[in-house]
Amino acid sequence: MSLACVGGTAVAQQHFPVEATDDSMLRRRNRFSLKATFNFNIKTDFTSVTANNSGALVPGVNRTYADGFVFRDISGNAGGTTWNWGYNNNSQFTASDASLAAPNTGAPSLAFHTVGSLADGATRGSRDRMIPGLELAYEEVLGRFHITEKRRANIGILVSFGYMRLGQNDSGTLAGLVGLTTDKYLPGGVLPPLAPYSGSFATAGPLLPDVPAERSALTPVAATGSVVNKLDGSLYGFNIGPFIEFPLHDRVSLTLGGGLGVVYASTTYSFSDTIVVAPNPLAPAGLTATRSGRVSADDWLFSATAKANLYVALSEAWSWELGLAYQYAGNSRSSVQGKTSNLQLDGILSVNTGLNYAF
Repeated sequence: MSLACVGGTAVAQQHFPVEATDDSMLRRRNRFSLKATFNFNIKTDFTSVTANNSGALVPGVNRTYADGFVFRDISGNAGGTTWNWGYNNNSQFTASDASLAAPNTGAPSLAFHTVGSLADGATRGSRDRMIPGLELAYEEVLGRFHITEKRRANIGILVSFGYMRLGQNDSGTLAGLVGLTTDKYLPGGVLPPLAPYSGSFATAGPLLPDVPAERSALTPVAATGSVVNKLDGSLYGFNIGPFIEFPLHDRVSLTLGGGLGVVYASTTYSFSDTIVVAPNPLAPAGLTATRSGRVSADDWLFSATAKANLYVALSEAWSWELGLAYQYAGNSRSSVQGKTSNLQLDGILSVNTGLNYAF
């Protein structure tokens, strides 16, 4: 390829004298640049589908509630009972529960509750106005061709590495209806210890059946609450592709280019969700449910980029650069406990500026 370029230049110079095609901006074959980038249109959607962790009505299932738990113990729940259970509020115990269906009507009961999230079914979002970053680029001119009698254009290859630090946040207070489910257990002749009580996996204690005697239908109840979503992490980008450079003036040139590459997204998604249920017939003392979770993810995303850069020469070797870029890199998703973050990198607009050194 280099021989063809040399030959092509020689033929061109038969028609255009050397002094007529001496564009100082385009004589620089190798260039490094370090630029600050200002990136727009990066957003994250947060969605919620709260799972019911009370389990199926079969033996040997670990059940998590908003106000307690019923887990397997070291015996494997021998005899259909477990001592690995706990509850939060004395109001959960009813000494004589008339609402139980026959033949258990009037028997003692211990109620446990599961509750949804006020964020369920909604999409919340975070859109930063601008995220700063850095880019290191290398350009190599591979050939030149005449565009006018006195002007030539360069063609070459551009390789770039980029970095951005993410900090996408969403928070808010909520109010509305949430779904409440009640499981009732029959402690029999065992009087539960005063709340709050928490049994253990290995140490024997008061026994409770490991399957609830009754489960209520999902019931909407009034609630208030708050939600916080955070997506933190870093984006690392690599891109390679061709460019073409046009002289606009003896000291100014314009480069148009594009390329393909990859984006490595290293992120951590965390959330906290608090629900406060007002007192109601199913939970006479009301209910407060707090959930939190955290998950890290590493994604490799293919990307495509289009760029336009303006160069202004400051000296023989140095120039100032101002550019625009559009990048598509798809989406990166993370999920934990029914909460999902969806980082959208499918339309990044960037403005960049920095210094370019040629040799």
